Amino acid sequence: MYTIKQAARLTGVSEASLRAWERRYAVVVPRRNDAGYRVYDEAALTAVSHMRRLVDEGWSPAEAAAAVRGGTAPATAEEPKPREIPLGTQHAGADGYTRLFLSSATRMDAAGIEESLDGAFALGSFEHVVDGWLFPALEALGDGWARGEIDVAGEHAASNAVHRRLSAAFDAAGSRSRGPSVVVGLPPGSQHDLGALAFSTALRRRGLDVLHLGADVPVTSWENAVRSRHARAAVLSVPTEDDRPSAVAVVEGLLGQTPATLVYAGGSASTDLADGVRSLPPSIATAAREVDERLNARAD
Repeated sequence: MYTIKQAARLTGVSEASLRAWERRYAVVVPRRNDAGYRVYDEAALTAVSHMRRLVDEGWSPAEAAAAVRGGTAPATAEEPKPREIPLGTQHAGADGYTRLFLSSATRMDAAGIEESLDGAFALGSFEHVVDGWLFPALEALGDGWARGEIDVAGEHAASNAVHRRLSAAFDAAGSRSRGPSVVVGLPPGSQHDLGALAFSTALRRRGLDVLHLGADVPVTSWENAVRSRHARAAVLSVPTEDDRPSAVAVVEGLLGQTPATLVYAGGSASTDLADGVRSLPPSIATAAREVDERLNARAD
């Protein structure tokens, strides 16, 4: 799901025009998230892009909207929605947003941090941006803090801005939830929640019913959450080696419950965590697909 600012970047239609086209022509009717903000899905972006193309070709907005709504808009050889751009050195914009993100954290510039996130998240789908841009940017942020180039206040400001962005994406994906139920969180004492929140969002975007527990969850609370939600799977984020002992304690508690729950582990320190635990790949897109397909295969 995309904010109106991201939709404007992706479609080339201004925010004012998006609101006007919605009000006057109902070419799309974006839903509202819990905070009341418009959010656009892929189908809405495609419809807006088709209408923009027709208007650029000389159609009146009313005629263009009617053709898009009725499915009679003429086909075009061009992709109506910009393709996802490979992130990294091939794309100057992605590198530029990383530089802006880090320099803004260094200066404790909240507006610059938000601008970098706006630009980066407009480069493609949520999973594409998180895997290709956000995780590397956060790693660079941590490296800058470790070298003393970014003050802890700047690092916290940037991390909290990312947390707000991920939380909004998680909320926006809530309407897709259909089950099976999955519980995601961190073991006792573990505080680094951004990776788990991004993964929870990716699962929700695939339609799973996700309970995101967040950081520092006691063993008994994990057991209670899985039992009360009748969860089909539990996913532990294990971001550091120091988190492994408490993660193992959670695993032992969950695997001892009846009925049996699938237990997954993801994060930098999750490999070979314990017997009976499935390790997830580092890509949230791949990991979310693996959990989704596994649970639906079991349901079938």
